Amino acid sequence: MHLFVASVVCVLLALSFPGIISRLEDKFTNCSEFFSKGEPPVISGILENSEPQNNDYRVVCQKYKNKTRYATLYDTKKKIPVFSAYKYTGTNELTRPEIPWMIELQLEPSGAQMCAPFAKQARNRDYRVINTVYRPSALFPMNHTAEKDTAESTFTLTNSVPQNTRFKEGIWTLVENAIRENMDNYCLDNNNKTVAYVLTGAIPGDKNLRTVNIPSHMWTAFCCYSSATTSWVSQTYWTENISNNDVTNITLGSLEDLQIFLNETLGRKVELFNNNCVEM
Repeated sequence: MHLFVASVVCVLLALSFPGIISRLEDKFTNCSEFFSKGEPPVISGILENSEPQNNDYRVVCQKYKNKTRYATLYDTKKKIPVFSAYKYTGTNELTRPEIPWMIELQLEPSGAQMCAPFAKQARNRDYRVINTVYRPSALFPMNHTAEKDTAESTFTLTNSVPQNTRFKEGIWTLVENAIRENMDNYCLDNNNKTVAYVLTGAIPGDKNLRTVNIPSHMWTAFCCYSSATTSWVSQTYWTENISNNDVTNITLGSLEDLQIFLNETLGRKVELFNNNCVEM
């Protein structure tokens, strides 16, 4: 009887759990439009030739309401994204959607119970820790979206990492706003349209929130063609995911600077944009 009751509870939870049905792919081929020149980053030993190098990493073409909105490389062992990639085309004034954080149903093994800890991804319960200073924060943020459905699609835990609340509300929001303003100013193509390719990622730390890794650092970079300079331009930011962070700890650097930092921190060769976002 107890087993039956437990099974019923799990079924009810499964029916009510907010899920998103994206496409899990072997490569980024089916969502290459979110990368500059259709080429995803190269991270030696993790992502090469658009393909994850071991089973810990999954390609997620983030599909929502029958449309692919952006792309994510997800670490199923640490239960955080390595990066999310999106195409920035400007923004509109949007209010935060009244929806819960969603999960990616296809990441879990067939027959997995929703009342058991997820094997491959975070869930909302991971953030329900007494006195925690962490909250889920989207790598592709809704304040970089131009319409309602795409804004809603960013609220999936495969697009989020635990960020310190003070860090998220302070320093990281400043970074998101600064990069948005710079893309609006410098990423106008020959048709006077705003178009930029953005990568935002997290560097794993040495602590967990339940079973979810807490990143030590956050980074973001964009690459775009600028009609004003008739050249391709890029800009990057990175900083620590800590509560007492301030503006003096934000690094604003070149693409080469960020790649050197990632090479040293991850111990891997990293190339974020095709041809390093120079003449293409």
